[in-house]
Amino acid sequence: MSAVEQARNWLTNEASPEQRAAIEQRLNPAGGLLAAINAVAITGPQLRAAYQSIQHVPLRTQDDARAHARILHGFARNYGFTPPEYAGSALHMRIVAMDRWCRAHDSRGETDRDAFFDAAARQPLIQTGTGMAFEPESYAALIQIITDMPF
Repeated sequence: MSAVEQARNWLTNEASPEQRAAIEQRLNPAGGLLAAINAVAITGPQLRAAYQSIQHVPLRTQDDARAHARILHGFARNYGFTPPEYAGSALHMRIVAMDRWCRAHDSRGETDRDAFFDAAARQPLIQTGTGMAFEPESYAALIQIITDMPF
């Protein structure tokens, strides 16, 4: 019997209702995946370090994207992000959202880098027709606010 079959058998026949509820809540958080991703606490410097950890793998294929995901999940695990089951995905989705925003709104790379990462760590992700992203105007405004701070 495979490990998946053993787990399924345990869940069906042996797990208490409380254990099933805890597993269900962990796998399907209140508010869904987007809420779970947005709940992961990340700082700008952490996001920059995560971004730098994948720079050695150029993104050209789906295999490269999967390599980025693996690296970022390891990064999140090694640095103790919580909740661990969503932290790697949260880093990955924020980096993808940053890339999308740059391509559409800052193709020359004129944005202050520190403000860019700090804003990306704070700005909530939203669901769009092409995946998760930052709401462009509010993200740009947050970058500007951080850039204008006197410290």
